[in-house]
Amino acid sequence: MGKCLGKLFRDGASREPKPPPAKPKPPVKARTIRLTPGTSRSEVIVVGQYLAVDLSNIANDDAVSYEITPYPKDDVIVRMKDERPRATGNVAAGGMDNALAKKMVVYVYTRSHSVEKDDKLSTWEWGPTGHGAVLLVNNDNDDFEENFDPDHKNSRIDGPLDLKDMSPMVVRMRGPPKLPSDFSIRLSTPPETADKIGMFCLQPDVIKKDRRLEDLSKMLNEFLTKPEEDAPDIDIGLVEMRDQIGNLIEDKARDEPPKQEDTPLKSEKHIIGPDTGNVVELDYRVDLRDNTTTYEFAVEGLHYPDITFDGQVSITLTLQRGRGSPIFEDTVVFQVAPWIMTPNTLPPLELLYSQAFVCEMEGGENLTFIQELQEVTSAASVPLVIVPHVDNRGDRWMQDEIELGYSHVPGKEVMPVVLDSPRDRGLQNFAKMQLLGKDFGYVTRYSQDEEPNSLDSFGNLEVSPPVTANGKKYPLGRILIGSTSPTNQYGRRMMKVVRSFLKAQRVQSPIELYSDWLAVGHIDEFMTFVPARGGKGFRLLLASPDACYAYLGWLQGQGHGDVPLFEGKERYGTPAAVTVQQLLQDSKLREENQVFQDDIDWNRDKLKRELGLTEGDIIDIPALFKEEEGSGAGAFFPDMVNMIVLGRHLGIPKPFGPIVDGACAFESYVKSLLEPLGLSCNFIDDWSSYHLMMGEVHCGTNTLRKPFNYKWWHVEL
Repeated sequence: MGKCLGKLFRDGASREPKPPPAKPKPPVKARTIRLTPGTSRSEVIVVGQYLAVDLSNIANDDAVSYEITPYPKDDVIVRMKDERPRATGNVAAGGMDNALAKKMVVYVYTRSHSVEKDDKLSTWEWGPTGHGAVLLVNNDNDDFEENFDPDHKNSRIDGPLDLKDMSPMVVRMRGPPKLPSDFSIRLSTPPETADKIGMFCLQPDVIKKDRRLEDLSKMLNEFLTKPEEDAPDIDIGLVEMRDQIGNLIEDKARDEPPKQEDTPLKSEKHIIGPDTGNVVELDYRVDLRDNTTTYEFAVEGLHYPDITFDGQVSITLTLQRGRGSPIFEDTVVFQVAPWIMTPNTLPPLELLYSQAFVCEMEGGENLTFIQELQEVTSAASVPLVIVPHVDNRGDRWMQDEIELGYSHVPGKEVMPVVLDSPRDRGLQNFAKMQLLGKDFGYVTRYSQDEEPNSLDSFGNLEVSPPVTANGKKYPLGRILIGSTSPTNQYGRRMMKVVRSFLKAQRVQSPIELYSDWLAVGHIDEFMTFVPARGGKGFRLLLASPDACYAYLGWLQGQGHGDVPLFEGKERYGTPAAVTVQQLLQDSKLREENQVFQDDIDWNRDKLKRELGLTEGDIIDIPALFKEEEGSGAGAFFPDMVNMIVLGRHLGIPKPFGPIVDGACAFESYVKSLLEPLGLSCNFIDDWSSYHLMMGEVHCGTNTLRKPFNYKWWHVEL
């Protein structure tokens, strides 16, 4: 049985690593059998091993030679070795003293140990010089049915488009026309990962149905823990994925619907997964013309890495005799591709999926907001998707409901994947009903043991650009989550199941910030990142009461103390207008903002530490907050850091500051800070439609962005 486990993903989802340092070749595995007088015995010799045949039970004193006939004869050589203890220098041909022990061993060797083996598939290593096989979570919807469930929720292949999301696996073997009756060939995965993958055989007639397998899972799992150095060499070959009539399966256009007869594939069989268990036996059949056999499989990921699952799944091919120890084993290890977030500094995705999202409120209540937003998206060449009231059900907070990210395996297109938050308000069904589809995946995390709170909304979930901090590189940035104060055990936190999911992806190591000082509690209320010329290629924008008071003081010093802010605006039925001087003289508001500035500065220091930032990487944006009836802070005027970033085009909440020289002084000040960085500042009126409801532009929008150029499997952990 020479060629045993097929090549995975050479041109599909396999990584092409740099050559690793040469490793010492593991010792050749030996196996010993004993013969019994009057009993015939058949054995299988695996290429890369040798078989020691102990003849001591049948040897007699008159025996001078023994014969063994291997199959096929040209693949093995036979040598005799006399291991009988010798009382004298030579042993007579007629035998030796019966009082002396006797043992004759026949060694059966493979003729050559130059079998090609891709050891890079039997382990997984992270980093630029790492190696391993990759598996995609098959969580898009290719079946064109109105069930709104990802493909991995069923146990079938929903046509060629679904097959493209799976990884091919091929088993090739060469050997005798048939195996002895008590030998079997099995594929298995450890029981604890059987619900993490789905495995389909594309030739279901090779799956045996007449052997009882009830106890095999436990037995095989024991042997799967054996050290890797015990594994023999195997032959790996490149295999193309083909359909049931032998045609090469090629990429089809995204918008090309599947042919009716192709959905689903009629001959696949689900063999390993949550509905079928973790062990399957293959029917050994060879082509008598060359004594070879090939089995084709498709493997899909069912679960992202999570708190109890590191993302690695092994599949083992076993040759076994009866219920004894395996005669041969070979294992391939898959790493499930993680879910990855994209920062504001990445531009919107191009072509088909290029779009931003906003909700239309009943009666056109936010129509002005949408029109002004549309001017920004048009300037950025990003189509604006307006979600009608019938779909948003009165829920305007698009950013809070979903986070748009992606998953990726080598050799395939990036798959956008939406992470659906557990807040579940009016937009609860939007992600599944409007986004999930062909080549657009869906994932969510929710716990029945925890009640969702405001911090579970994804305005409280951001990711930094790529950074280096404390000597460690984070080429995909770091996830940022708002939380309670480290000293407050009773404060609000994001659901543990969501935090654990984000941490388990491993490639964007999360940081918990302090956002519980805010009434809503979202980090997008006091920070954002924007792309920028020079430096690290980005700037961190932080809301700053100190910067606001300093600028208001400067305006007063310039003779603008009597100029009103918020002119013509109302706050819950009361005129909101207040002069620069009145604002500076409001001691209660100023005292509150001194505390809020301390809270922001705590986060500032942590972001500098954890992201490797300096003061030169940070820009302070004027902002004021006010206490919201004991529930925490809310923005006193539209919070300009709570913006939408579309490449160099910024959609910023219009602050309605004092009009100086015919222009809003706050707008002019912010432009002076950001436009030299190559950014275009566009101010959007969200006062009535979002600000008074304790949200801003970013809270009510969302954007699908380009993936990182950096490949996640190159991350050094």
